[in-house]
Amino acid sequence: MRLNNPPKYSRRFLKWVISEELFDDIDGDLMELFHERATTANIWKAKSLYLQDVLLSTRNIYLRRKLKFYNPLVMYKNYLKIAFRNLLKYKGYSFINIFGLALGMASCLLILLFVNNEVSFDGFHEKKANIYRLDEVQTFGAVSAQKVALSMYPMGPNLLADYPEVVDFTRYWTMGRTLVEHENQQHYIGEIARVDTSFLEMFDFKLVRGNIDEAFQEMFDLVISESIAERLFGDEDPIGKLLKLPNDDVNLKVTAVMADVPDNSHLQFDALLSTKAWDSEQRQNGWGSNYLNTYLQLAPGVDIASLEAKFDDFLVKFMGEEALDYYELFLQPLSDVHLGSMDITHDYNNHKKFARSSVNIFVILAVFVLLIASINFMNLSTARAATRSREVGVRKSVGAFKGQITGQFVAESIVLTIIALLIAFGLCFVSINSLIQIIDRDLSMSLFFQPVNLLVVMAITVLIGLLSGIYPALVMSGFNPVMALKGSGTANSKSWFRNALVVFQYAIAIAIIIGTSVATRQLNYMQNLDLGFDKELTVVMNMYQETNDKYELLSSELKNQSNILDVTATSQRLGNNLHQTSMQYRADTALITGSSSFVQVDHNFFDFYKMEILEGRALSKEFAADERGRSFVVNETLARELGANGHDVVGMPFHFGGVDTLGQIVGIAKDFNYNKLNLKVEPLFMTSPTENYWSEVNVKIKAGNLQTAVQEIETVWTSLFPQRPFEYEFLDQHFSRLYQSEQQLTKVISILSGLAIIIASLGLFGLASFTVRQRLKEMGIRKVLGASVGQIVMILSKKFTLLVLIAFLIAAPVTYFLMSGWLDGYTYKISIGVIVFLVVGLGSWLIALLTVSVQSFRVAKSNPVDTLRIE
Repeated sequence: MRLNNPPKYSRRFLKWVISEELFDDIDGDLMELFHERATTANIWKAKSLYLQDVLLSTRNIYLRRKLKFYNPLVMYKNYLKIAFRNLLKYKGYSFINIFGLALGMASCLLILLFVNNEVSFDGFHEKKANIYRLDEVQTFGAVSAQKVALSMYPMGPNLLADYPEVVDFTRYWTMGRTLVEHENQQHYIGEIARVDTSFLEMFDFKLVRGNIDEAFQEMFDLVISESIAERLFGDEDPIGKLLKLPNDDVNLKVTAVMADVPDNSHLQFDALLSTKAWDSEQRQNGWGSNYLNTYLQLAPGVDIASLEAKFDDFLVKFMGEEALDYYELFLQPLSDVHLGSMDITHDYNNHKKFARSSVNIFVILAVFVLLIASINFMNLSTARAATRSREVGVRKSVGAFKGQITGQFVAESIVLTIIALLIAFGLCFVSINSLIQIIDRDLSMSLFFQPVNLLVVMAITVLIGLLSGIYPALVMSGFNPVMALKGSGTANSKSWFRNALVVFQYAIAIAIIIGTSVATRQLNYMQNLDLGFDKELTVVMNMYQETNDKYELLSSELKNQSNILDVTATSQRLGNNLHQTSMQYRADTALITGSSSFVQVDHNFFDFYKMEILEGRALSKEFAADERGRSFVVNETLARELGANGHDVVGMPFHFGGVDTLGQIVGIAKDFNYNKLNLKVEPLFMTSPTENYWSEVNVKIKAGNLQTAVQEIETVWTSLFPQRPFEYEFLDQHFSRLYQSEQQLTKVISILSGLAIIIASLGLFGLASFTVRQRLKEMGIRKVLGASVGQIVMILSKKFTLLVLIAFLIAAPVTYFLMSGWLDGYTYKISIGVIVFLVVGLGSWLIALLTVSVQSFRVAKSNPVDTLRIE
């Protein structure tokens, strides 16, 4: 009879896995058990049970030799059970631990939404990598060299003709808010842009009706947005409909409808017209006039630096050698227009322009807040380890290995981070609308639920759980079993690492708070600084051809209203970077050419804005030369450029632009800040136009009756211009928008600084709890020996106040250096001083003291009998 043997491959596997010194014993036991089963049961069942016994024998780590896989799923199920039991057992710790991490995660997620929105600007254009904006560096006499986003009408076509690197071009030239008439009703189109026919081929603005090839076949063909089509035509098909320009008696024909321009496009418009209607010979040769944007599409792989080096020859060819004294051309990548244009002026077509440095600050702060939250999570987990030392001791005493215990606590940490992530998503949904209002961006949480993004978020969450949990897991797995069973964990645990983490937390939080305080003070300083003119209670309204024709009547009617103090008009709005022009003046016998900013103003402009005339006089209707635009008032900066000491310029012959008849300077006005305060005051002259063609009318109203005054203005406007809808803005609102980027940055940083200090305090609370638990017996003995509550609180708090002091000493000099560099970007700036450091340092110390004292006071008030009874 043939002897039944166990499966040979199973036996070989056992021999391969089990160490040699143990194999004979285990093999003999399993062989004996196999033969017993084979004689009493089915042979196939015996073989099956033998295989099962072999696999079970490999579970013990001391029996393994080469096997790499371990930890069956049942162990992870056990880990989850224990994790949730501990969550319920220590509800207070669990809430603080998870909520602190969820705060950090929510902050990071929201900031990443904003950052994604900023870096995605213009990213939907397929040819974006090869599209560049043509910009200039202008250097005109006394005016500081400045980068401008403007270019000249003939540049695009001539660059295309002369350089094979240029594949195509398009110009972008806005008409502003335009009044159109349809079926005897007037409607505003918010922004009509004049473009070349290649515009819709270079940029991917989707057409929903019509096609690109037929969009601009005729001179006055018009492409409108879906919103405009719906507002003007309702459900009717707009293709072929006519819109009349009332002032020009021109009919525009709708040839296509495009999808509304997305918010993350730096170009924003409601309709497009071809430049054909303005393509005159004069414009084709209009070198020297900068008033539009030019975009170039380059061939793939073009060396940008080499192409830019050829632009000097291009300028010389069309403008002569002297052009190099005034102009330099450079290319700006389309991807850089939104975030890389803060140093570029006259950048009128750059929707929600933002600073890349501010985006970087947001990213850094978001990472720091998340890092603080992770450190807080780590400290609280370590603090809770003291309460679980007996659990660890029992596990070790029954054979659990260090790796098993480490794996258990890391798994618990990952579970907690996933729960924190779910709470973080909830916090994001609750707060995202508030963030949208603060930063004025179109944000959506749907970004994180795209499969790839969700996978990345989950992977980062698991990584945070792993990194945050590894330190407390190693601490707990390293407990001495005997000491752990007594409830004391590690007998001589060094806390320097935890202390370092708390110092790091508070150093970051203090730095953020100091930086926020300085930035807020600087912003408030700029907004409240005396600009040199009175901008309060001033209503500004845009002027048009038909309104300019009746300006004198409009001014007279407005002045007759009871709540209106005065009316004036200007060619440009204060609060903008004013245009520059060439100027000529006679010093001694020489006629000298230079350049200056300028603005044309009504005769009462200086009285209206309460500007100070230092020498000479202001403009006046009493002088014929003033009415003919041959009298000039210069500011102090220009006076210094014209005269040796800035005083001998009144009466100096002067004219500007193409005027060849010299007028004269009649007065010197005190410098006033007509632009952002991070820009210095440039040379400026003011004069009256030869005829009324104003850009806007300014109305000074009485305080206390703003609504009534605005109603009076509207009544006059509507009676004189019934076809022109009434629109207005307060000048101080316009100036506030100049600092919108800084305001958004400051508000978000303020929120982040508050979260940073809250989360850091939670970390300090955790460390205080850990320390207090370690010193319960010591405090009980001190109290028995007569120590007062105050003394015990002081003993327990002294260490943590020292940590905050160290954090402050680290953060203060670093923050001072960084904020000093930031303030250097402003011409008018505050001095940082020591007050802000003292206030923030003292405030941080008090917060830390209060946080620690909560725990310390509870121990100090406890019954020493209860603490001394602890084994």
